Amino acid sequence: MATVIGQAHGRPFSGAQPMGKRARRRYVVANFTFAIFLWLVLVGTAPLQEWAFQIPIGEGDAVNQILYVGVLLILLVGAGIPSKSELLCVPAALTLLLALCFLSVTWAIAPLISLRRVAQTAIVIWLVFRHVGDLGPARTLRLLRWAMILLLVINYLVVFYTPFGVHGEVFGEQSSVVGDWRGIIPHKNVAGAACALTILLFLFDNKQFPKIASALVIVAAANFLFFSNSRTSQVLLIPAMLLGFAIRPYSANHRTALGVFLLIVAAIAAQILSMNSAALAEIVNDPGTLTGRGSIWPLLIEYAREHPWTGAGFGSFWLIGDKSPIWTLTTGWVAVYAPHGHNGYLDLLVTMGIPGLVLGLIALAIWPLLRLLLSLSIPKPRRSLLLTLIAFCLGHNLTESSLLNGAALVEVFLIVAIAITYRESNASAGAHHRLRTRLTRILRRRQVLARR
Repeated sequence: MATVIGQAHGRPFSGAQPMGKRARRRYVVANFTFAIFLWLVLVGTAPLQEWAFQIPIGEGDAVNQILYVGVLLILLVGAGIPSKSELLCVPAALTLLLALCFLSVTWAIAPLISLRRVAQTAIVIWLVFRHVGDLGPARTLRLLRWAMILLLVINYLVVFYTPFGVHGEVFGEQSSVVGDWRGIIPHKNVAGAACALTILLFLFDNKQFPKIASALVIVAAANFLFFSNSRTSQVLLIPAMLLGFAIRPYSANHRTALGVFLLIVAAIAAQILSMNSAALAEIVNDPGTLTGRGSIWPLLIEYAREHPWTGAGFGSFWLIGDKSPIWTLTTGWVAVYAPHGHNGYLDLLVTMGIPGLVLGLIALAIWPLLRLLLSLSIPKPRRSLLLTLIAFCLGHNLTESSLLNGAALVEVFLIVAIAITYRESNASAGAHHRLRTRLTRILRRRQVLARR
């Protein structure tokens, strides 16, 4: 079989080696379970809940969680007894972050809801890393691209042949979303993100599909994105694309020059923000701007100031009934309708406190980007794709909320990009390995000095 399959810890089998019986079994099972997993992430049971049973979106989450557990069990049992490396396939930084999330259940406002939500998040992250390990990056991306094509076709069919594909009133947002395309997806902002991610998948590192077919997919996705009226995805798509093209010539051998360039860019950005801080504060604090987000963010900042170190506990701020802290901050439309804070970083802050936010940024952004930019083994086209995906997902969380949010579409794409980054960067030694070694030595020296 031509496809190269890798072990969960990231060391690929040689393409010349015959595939063993257990490896072949793992491969077949992983293809099957990954297809089910992608269906749950992209579509799930929401259409059935809304169309057939009139169950409000969000109240049937238990069904989805049971299905994810089912996928987990099929993967564990069907692929044979997993090795230690297959079980512990999630990297240390993400494992530590998930451990803190589980720990926060002990002080969570709604501990049972918190436990259920963190368990689903942990299962989804493990499934992504395990599938990337069993399938390899190329096969993972191929299946992902086919899934996005299928989703795009279904979305168009639902828009033109059913009454459900175009938005009606959602959470009281009649004036802002009515008439926007959403397809089979519950909300147009998620549909827009799916279209933008589809464009990035077919624009970068895509030798798996003919150019004509890829161009048609990109045009169809761009058209759907336009009619979805998803402003965040429309705005973020352009800089994400430019970033992918800009990083294409980069080589990790020139990482010093890149570091200097990034420092200059960061300094210029900080200066611009400082000069316009008053105007930005006025925009954020205006309840009428950013589609009402200016009414939400100040409340989250206020709660974070009152609970800076622990927060409300993982998943214990939104959608937990009258126990939600939002009711102590306001009784307006935000408390009644808002399902999240429309900012993944602020939501992480109010649920996990400053330690959770810092660790989340390290595990989900800083360390994966360091590996991506410093690794000597990641091909340039693959680096462009991964950087655009990570940048889009992280940027999307500035006005939407998906960080560590169960199986949210943007969150899953972020974890897929991170998992492939780890897998590719583990292929050979690079600057990120030396950086990790130095940090480990520094920590050990400090421990020795502390004992003395």
